Amino acid sequence: MANKLNKTQIKLVQEMLNKHYKFNLLVDGDAGKKTQFALQQVPFIPMHWPLERQLVGFIQHACMLEGINAGPLDGYWGPQTDYGAELLSVKAKGQQPKPWRDDEGIGAKPERRRNAWPNQVQADLVKYYGAVGTNQTKIQLPYAVKLAWNLEKTLTSYSCHEKVADSMGRVLTRVVDHYDITGIKKLGLDLWGGCLNVRAMRGGTKYSTHSWGIAVDWDPARNQLRWGKNKAKFSKGDYDMWWKLWEDEGWTSLGRRRDYDWMHVQAANVK
Repeated sequence: MANKLNKTQIKLVQEMLNKHYKFNLLVDGDAGKKTQFALQQVPFIPMHWPLERQLVGFIQHACMLEGINAGPLDGYWGPQTDYGAELLSVKAKGQQPKPWRDDEGIGAKPERRRNAWPNQVQADLVKYYGAVGTNQTKIQLPYAVKLAWNLEKTLTSYSCHEKVADSMGRVLTRVVDHYDITGIKKLGLDLWGGCLNVRAMRGGTKYSTHSWGIAVDWDPARNQLRWGKNKAKFSKGDYDMWWKLWEDEGWTSLGRRRDYDWMHVQAANVK
């Protein structure tokens, strides 16, 4: 996702610099010389980073200080940082975020063909997959992917749960067979947004399916969490076969089921 911060996000940086590092910055959304000087006094932010990366890195750092998981402090604006910044902004106003997706998959009737994945119910997930963050393996990818928020970094493998690795590999192999590398790059099917990440679901309080390494995000910048099919790229006809290949293996698209989080596909059922 883009690293360019808007004025509201820069104001958040200034507010957090004032709060945690006792500066007296004017909160005006302008990352001018005084804000830049303040950033350079924060020991956790590398001075050799470009300004935009320093701003993003400070938001990640401020989230950590406030007990919010915004992902690693790397200065890149991925989906976890995006949601962390949203929570930080709400908290800065003296409010508490309101969960909007705490329902689970009770009563799901999946159209599964090969696999019988559990429902997205915390007890069912633990029973089938074990404790969060355990039983992980490395999947060797049939095509290279790029970090969606840092396109210079390429991956040929990533961690996922051992029970879904073979299924995930079959899906991605069929993706290559159908779209070939040219089509994959054109459609952004190589823009990887993350798999294993032990955390609460964004917008909820229960563990995300990412916590078991049984969910993958793709092209998060063009398929943002709250976007419906009117905006999400993966809702378009070019991606019908992409979704069929996942659904043939019993995986669930939250976009196709609930019309939000079109980046996300998981080996757990929802109604």
